[in-house]
Amino acid sequence: MVERIDAFAHALPKSFSEEMSEAHPTEELHAIADEPRFFDPEHRIAVLDEYGIDKQVITLARPPIWNGIDRDTAIEMTQLANDAVKAYADEYPDRLIPVATLPLIGPEFVAEFERCIDDLDMAGVQLFSNFEGDPIDAEGSLPLYEKAEAEGVPIWLHPQLHEWQEWDHEYMLHKILGWPFDTSLAMARLVFSGVMDQFPDLKVIPHHMGAMVPHFTNRLELFYEMLVEHRDVYPYPVNELEGSVEESFSNFYADTCRCGSSDLLEDGLEFFGTDNLVFATDYPFGPDEGRAFLREEIAAVESMDVSEDLEERVFAGNLRSLLR
Repeated sequence: MVERIDAFAHALPKSFSEEMSEAHPTEELHAIADEPRFFDPEHRIAVLDEYGIDKQVITLARPPIWNGIDRDTAIEMTQLANDAVKAYADEYPDRLIPVATLPLIGPEFVAEFERCIDDLDMAGVQLFSNFEGDPIDAEGSLPLYEKAEAEGVPIWLHPQLHEWQEWDHEYMLHKILGWPFDTSLAMARLVFSGVMDQFPDLKVIPHHMGAMVPHFTNRLELFYEMLVEHRDVYPYPVNELEGSVEESFSNFYADTCRCGSSDLLEDGLEFFGTDNLVFATDYPFGPDEGRAFLREEIAAVESMDVSEDLEERVFAGNLRSLLR
């Protein structure tokens, strides 16, 4: 059977959630802290075995738990979170792949990145689509990208909430629609600010099939051309891209976790190509205690009209090539 590596899944270890609930309690944290599928690695492995998944990348769950936290507490809790994810994955080192998380930017978080990669031997780092409302290319972020490129480790890009309107939380619209929007903003800023050109070997994996980007390529191209054409009209710098807009965006590595129809997978496959697509499930989120997404994503990849070799690359080979 083809090897399957889940490239983007989540956990919330107890050793972290208990301390975080004291230091910075939030409803986002409380809602899942006592769910075994988030904190019990034995439970997780049993589910992976049930669905024939050989390995799984573990990132810290729930970016919104960091919103509003003071900086000193954030530094302390970030170190604790990364230690906890590493210890969680080490329960099954042949099956679970730990990834660090950096919720904010600044010298202390660059130092934490270095500790996680150099000392803890974690596979890469999870960044959020904004840093407390500041853009992903904000001043202070470049050392993170420089370090990631130099070490050859991927960045897992997860959407993050920030303040829009109070009413956008109703019906979970802030996550249903807000998260794909914010991921797309982050991808666009990495491209248009020149970060992706400045660090051409940077490996970024945006969650949820590249969000809106594969479906708005023409709009991105047309508006970029307009910005370049009318520099005198717009009050912000416009970087000359080294390639076309489509080429710049297709350098991301999208995961297959669509939370949507098979058409999204077809569009993502066409846009990013089989070399830049990685299988992912978002486990343990989703209906049926996360099993629904596992079933859907496995079936979606298996239904792609590609050769067995290309299917293997999406299920495992592409991610293997991204990891050190």
